[in-house]
Amino acid sequence: MIFCPTSPRVSARPALSRFCAFSLVLVLLTVIGFGLPRSALAETQSGAGAAGEAAPADPSRAKATPTGLGDYLAGLVASKQRDFGSAADYMNRALSGAPENAELLGDTFMLMAAEGRFDEAVGLARRLEAAQSENVIAKLVIVIDAVARGRDEEALTLLSNLPERGIAGLTRPLLEAWITLKLENVEAAEATLLPLAEQQGFAALYRVHRALLNDVAGRPDVAREAYEAALTAVRETSLRLTSLAGNFFERQGDVERARTLYQDFATRNPDSLMLEQEQERLAAGAKPEPLVADARQGAAAALFDFASLLLGERIEEMALVYAHLALKLDPDLVLAKVLVGEMLQSQQRHQAAIEAYRQVPESSPLAFSAKLRIAEEMDALKKTDEAIALLRETAAAWPARFEPYYRIGNLLRAQERFAEAAEAYDLAVERLGEPAQRHWTLLYFRGIALERSEQWERAEQDFQRALELEPEQPFVMNYLAYSWVEQKRNLAEAERMLIRAVELRPDDGYIVDSLGWVYYRLERFEEAVGRLEKAVELKPEDPVINDHLGDAYWRTGRQREARVQWQRALTLEPSDDDEGKILKKLEEGLKPGPNDI
Repeated sequence: MIFCPTSPRVSARPALSRFCAFSLVLVLLTVIGFGLPRSALAETQSGAGAAGEAAPADPSRAKATPTGLGDYLAGLVASKQRDFGSAADYMNRALSGAPENAELLGDTFMLMAAEGRFDEAVGLARRLEAAQSENVIAKLVIVIDAVARGRDEEALTLLSNLPERGIAGLTRPLLEAWITLKLENVEAAEATLLPLAEQQGFAALYRVHRALLNDVAGRPDVAREAYEAALTAVRETSLRLTSLAGNFFERQGDVERARTLYQDFATRNPDSLMLEQEQERLAAGAKPEPLVADARQGAAAALFDFASLLLGERIEEMALVYAHLALKLDPDLVLAKVLVGEMLQSQQRHQAAIEAYRQVPESSPLAFSAKLRIAEEMDALKKTDEAIALLRETAAAWPARFEPYYRIGNLLRAQERFAEAAEAYDLAVERLGEPAQRHWTLLYFRGIALERSEQWERAEQDFQRALELEPEQPFVMNYLAYSWVEQKRNLAEAERMLIRAVELRPDDGYIVDSLGWVYYRLERFEEAVGRLEKAVELKPEDPVINDHLGDAYWRTGRQREARVQWQRALTLEPSDDDEGKILKKLEEGLKPGPNDI
């Protein structure tokens, strides 16, 4: 598991709760780590909905609309809201009232294809072809339909009509190679694949599919040569290449070569569950089934590989189309199911993402990560109790994994149920054993939960231990030092920590505020004002920072400005306790003497 820092408000509110999502596809499932050259993208761009998600559009509204205009406008709204399922329905109804509208036909087709509604997409693609449209994705969908129906010669003919530029031109050699393998022989398939090797940045993908072609064709010596070339060409072997090559070496009886690959990946990804099944199989002396057993699965693998590359270039709509096409040819391709779920999740289509992740079989090594993702999306839908219940079930099913309790702790901390969060983190730490450097956030977040549930001694130990694992981590230094400032202890050490934290994160308003506040506690009020003014500039919407600046203004004789800041703090929804203190200051000001408020 990869840990990502969050930037907390450390005074009266919890740290940000959402665990920084790591990308299964981009971190683990990318073909071999090569991006898609920008020159290849010219033909791939198509309109996508705006970011964010509002309430789904209501398809029933269209029934009361006398013309297709209402459906079209509703489709635009639904698309903007990323409710693409409803958008597809609206546009399809609008199209029925304007069947000759080429632009509407193209838009409706892309929505259907991106939603994985293959049969509807095929029908629309054929209409685009009849209208002599140059929509290359429509042409590709018709090709995949022919392959799915076993009409390979027709598919090969259709492929020849695809343009030789853009993403279609890159996809074409791979699909032609796999169809040619089935219709002719491996030599002809290799010749068809060769143009891909000449494309800048695609030599690695060429080698992988050359290996797969020869493996399926029963030429293991050539397949081994291609795999070794692919492995030599990369600095770090991805999960995708490790899985494919390791599977091949296992089946060829080269157990030690496979074991070396698996162990190398595990060393670089120590919290990953991936390849555990492979290592267990090696220990048992069993042989696996091939990951790509025939030409149809090879074509599906090619489509998945391009979907991953497109996602890496943030061309999500096109990546969704390719992933769904891969699943049309190989419905059991779990990697494509996860890829679809990840893209839906990134689009904040929470329920759709849940449904996609639920397609991952329990027996898959990706099932664990899929369940964690489902819990994330349940929480996004404000079904936090259901998410916690699922995480507890996941913890029971994977008793050696700490992540479910870690996630439970994060969800409870976000709800300010700090004592319960601390208990969940305790269970995570218990399962983890001795934390490694990458686990510093677990101790950091538990420290927050402990501090907020008034267990300061344990919290302080966690913060200090987190700093041992990740020295000079600015968020940890900020929380620990600010806590000391609030307790009016270790002020010199707190100042040192916060000066360094600000050097590391000069644009973090919370950390700058903390340094200003330590100056305030040290009665260096002019210095405090300078820092706190900068903090308010960086985080003008934070009530605590505005309140702090008001206090510093008062101590430097700027009472009118102090009241302005306190009044502003009141408009920013402070906590009930802080609101009472601010009202009292507005009425009485600050008393002379020690700066305790």
